[in-house]
Amino acid sequence: MPSASIIVTGGDSRYFPLMREMIASVRAKPEGATVDLGVLNCGLAPDEIAWCRRCGAQVVEPGWDVDFGPGLSVPPSFRAMTARPHLRRYFPGYATYLWLDADVWVQDWSAVALFLSASRLGDIALVPEVHRSYANFREGRDDFEAANGRAYAEAFGAETATRLIRRPLNNAGVFAMSADSPAWDVWASLLAETATRSTNMIDQIALNAAIYDRGVREIRLPATCNWIAHLATPAWDEARQAFVEPDPPFASIGILHLTLATKWAPTLEVSVAGDPGRSIARSLRFPG
Repeated sequence: MPSASIIVTGGDSRYFPLMREMIASVRAKPEGATVDLGVLNCGLAPDEIAWCRRCGAQVVEPGWDVDFGPGLSVPPSFRAMTARPHLRRYFPGYATYLWLDADVWVQDWSAVALFLSASRLGDIALVPEVHRSYANFREGRDDFEAANGRAYAEAFGAETATRLIRRPLNNAGVFAMSADSPAWDVWASLLAETATRSTNMIDQIALNAAIYDRGVREIRLPATCNWIAHLATPAWDEARQAFVEPDPPFASIGILHLTLATKWAPTLEVSVAGDPGRSIARSLRFPG
C-alpha cells in the first residue's frame, strides 16, 4: 500500500530563505509535524540540504526532464518547474502529491486538507487566479492578459493564445494530484513540447493547455487556498491574528503565495479587516 501523501517543494540557494519558512510553516502545524516532505535540490548549498534533512525531508536532485530548443537556456533552478509533472518518479510510493512552491507558506491547515481530499475528485486540484479583490479583476486585466498572452503565443502560437487567454489562468505553484491521475503524463508531454519553443512560464502554460485542450479535469479550489499576493495584498485580522481576504467576509487565507516583488518586500501596507481606511506595515513572510 502506498503512503498517504507527501508535500514537495524545490528551489536553489536564492530561494532557500523562503523555502525554509515554507517548511517551518508546515512543521508548525500539528497535522504537519509528521507529514512526509520532499525537496527538489535545484542548487542548494550543503548546509541548506542538511537543514532540510533535519526537518525530515527527503532531498532529491532532479535531472532535466525536457530538452530545450535551439538557443533556449535556463538556470539550474528552472528544474523546479520542469520536474513538477515527474514528482512520482522522484518520490515514488505515495498515493497523493501536494506541490508547494518555495515562496508559499501555510497559515491554515484546512487548505492543505482540502487540496488532498479534492485531488481524489478529479485529475488535479488547483486554484484559478480569480478573486473579486484581485487586480486582474478590478483594474489590471489588460496587463494580466498581455503577459500571459505572450507566454501562450510563444508556446503554442497566436491562435491558441487568443483562445486560451480568455480562460481563467490556473496557478501551477500549488496543486495536488493522486498517483494514478492521467494528468501527470498529459502535462509532461505538453511541457516537453513547449520547451522546444519557449521558456516563458512553460510549466503553467503547459498545465493550462492540458486542462483546456487535452481534457484534464481540474477541481477548482477557492483563492484562499493559494492567495496570489501581488494581485491583492491580504488584509490583517487583529482578532484572529491572521491574514484574510481584503474584502468582506474576510475569509482566512489558508496558503499565502508571495509572488513577484511581495516575496522580498520587508513590509507592505496591509489594511486592517473591518476598519476602513486603517492600515499597518506588516511583513507577509511566515509567521505573519
